[in-house]
Amino acid sequence: MIDPKAAVIIGSSLSGAIAFWAAVYGWGKWLHRPRPEPPRDAFGRDLRLERMERALDAIAIEIERLGEGQRFTTKLLAEPDRRPSSAAPPASPRVITPH
Repeated sequence: MIDPKAAVIIGSSLSGAIAFWAAVYGWGKWLHRPRPEPPRDAFGRDLRLERMERALDAIAIEIERLGEGQRFTTKLLAEPDRRPSSAAPPASPRVITPH
C-alpha cells in the first residue's frame, strides 16, 4: 500500500493543481468575455461636446465684435478732422511748472 505521507502530498498537490487550473481557466474566460458597447452619452460625452460647441460659438461672436470695433477705430483714425474751418485754433496748453 502507499505511504500515508505520500498520499497526503499527492492528494494536496493534485487538488492544488486542479484549483490553479480552474482559477487560470476562469480568468482567461473573464478576459475574453464579450463586453457590451457603452451607451453613446456615457460619461456625458454628448453633453460635453455640446457645451464645447456653445463655448466656441460665444468666443467666435466675441472675436467678431472685437474685429468690428477695431475696424471702426481704424476708420475714425484714418478720416481727416471734420471740425469746421472757422473754428478758433486751440488755446496753447497750460504749462505746469514743478515746485
